[in-house]
Amino acid sequence: MSKKFKLIAIILLLIPVFLLAETFDLSIKYLGLSVVKVSIIAEDSTLSIKAKSTFIASIASNMNNSYSSVYSNNYLPDTYKKQIDQGDYFENRIIEYNRRTLTAKRTSNISSDRNCEYSINSESRDFFSALFYLRKIIDEPSGEMWVDANKLIWKVNYTVLDKERISTKFGKINAIKVELNFHNYLNEEKERTDMLTNNLVNEERSLLFWFSDDEQRLPLKAKFMMKPFAVVWKLNSYTE
Repeated sequence: MSKKFKLIAIILLLIPVFLLAETFDLSIKYLGLSVVKVSIIAEDSTLSIKAKSTFIASIASNMNNSYSSVYSNNYLPDTYKKQIDQGDYFENRIIEYNRRTLTAKRTSNISSDRNCEYSINSESRDFFSALFYLRKIIDEPSGEMWVDANKLIWKVNYTVLDKERISTKFGKINAIKVELNFHNYLNEEKERTDMLTNNLVNEERSLLFWFSDDEQRLPLKAKFMMKPFAVVWKLNSYTE
């Protein structure tokens, strides 16, 4: 085999890897002010997320969090890491999922008192892997998912409500509006955890998402109520 042919073969093998890389930059707004910047990189079966409060928001509540979800088929996580810095609250932990025994093992790098093992559903996902899985399945008008939110297993029912044309950073775009409703499956109390994901999983209010009505299914917008006003996520940029 010639060197030239070998080089072409290597390039062809690498092309699918590059095509799998996606980067999303989002802003979280409250009262019209940008309070948190979120970056999500999806590459090589890994979701890497960073969330940092803006200068204005950090005066009231600081956030500098990172998350990593390494998943297998259908966005089922094998490991999920969280490093949380919220001023007066810190986490540095890894959750390892065992689908064979339907258990998860949580190991804290801060305090062994936070270590534990708990039962999971065979389809349990962290919040971010569930979001990417949702992008894949919304051709169905309704369905369910299972979310592991800080050791609690939540049943999540989704319903496609409508198709709307919404204003975005990219102009007017046709979008699929989806409603998520959460049920605390074992009716257990929440532990304190990160503000970013913990607030989104709540039995008392729905979470709305708008995905682009095309093959990409970009998460253009999300909205949920926090008294007395709604919190809105918006996609600012996307690259692949």
